[in-house]
Amino acid sequence: MSITETRMTKAELRAAARAESARIQAEQAAREARQKRLLWGGLGALLAVLIGVVLAVTQPWRGDANAVPNFDVVPMDQVVNTPANTTPEGGFALTAAGGTTAYINPDIPTLDIYFDYMCPFCRAFEDVNLENLMSMVADNEANVVMHPVSILDRFTPRTRFSTRALAAAGWIANYAPDSFLAFHEAMFQNQPSEAGGDMSSARMAELARAAGVPANVAAGIEDGTATQTFGQWVVSLTARNVNDPALRGPDGGFGTPTIALDGVYWLGPDGRPGDWTNPDNLTALVAAARNS
Repeated sequence: MSITETRMTKAELRAAARAESARIQAEQAAREARQKRLLWGGLGALLAVLIGVVLAVTQPWRGDANAVPNFDVVPMDQVVNTPANTTPEGGFALTAAGGTTAYINPDIPTLDIYFDYMCPFCRAFEDVNLENLMSMVADNEANVVMHPVSILDRFTPRTRFSTRALAAAGWIANYAPDSFLAFHEAMFQNQPSEAGGDMSSARMAELARAAGVPANVAAGIEDGTATQTFGQWVVSLTARNVNDPALRGPDGGFGTPTIALDGVYWLGPDGRPGDWTNPDNLTALVAAARNS
């Protein structure tokens, strides 16, 4: 082997060494890049999970039409969204055609009925008295005003059926007032049990459509928009009614159904809450008020 050949071989070795070094450096750089991508990808995934947890805790209604935001109790004069076709006191004043209105005839007595869609006694009250109540409205003998109170949310603490159902009623009053009473009755006829019962927003929307509510309005109940819009109204209205001394029973508490005549809690002659289990009693109460 000549000197030239030996020197060329060494040159080739140096070139090969440089090439191998460059290859190793490139592989190392590629590994580091992959590790960085994995690290940042993992951190991104962890951050997404943490954000999801925070939203699930603080804004549970997002992505779940059956969940309800944690509305703060604020005074009614601070509530931004209130349904149309409801009275200034937040009631559904029934019309002879089964709708709801904001109008109260000042020349006749007013029956105020405070109800919760989860309350079995409220359903029983309407089973017994609704026909007579509607007769009073049709004959212009009395204003009949239904007042929503969601005092039974404790039976459905995550989905808060009472608040969702009453927000749906407010939604219908706002956008499809002529269908109010049909929906109202359907909610009682399909009332979930206090012992673990509930009703999805999709089912409420189904009942709304069956009651004559347009499909586009019922869709706002199904996707939770009704709750987001009028849930605060329900919560604040409930707090105001529950804490109104004029609506306390003789034991000092508030319950449903509560019945008041012209703003005065209805007491029977024995000093106990008026007996609504006999439909003639409310008829007699209104007749006495008209003749006084």
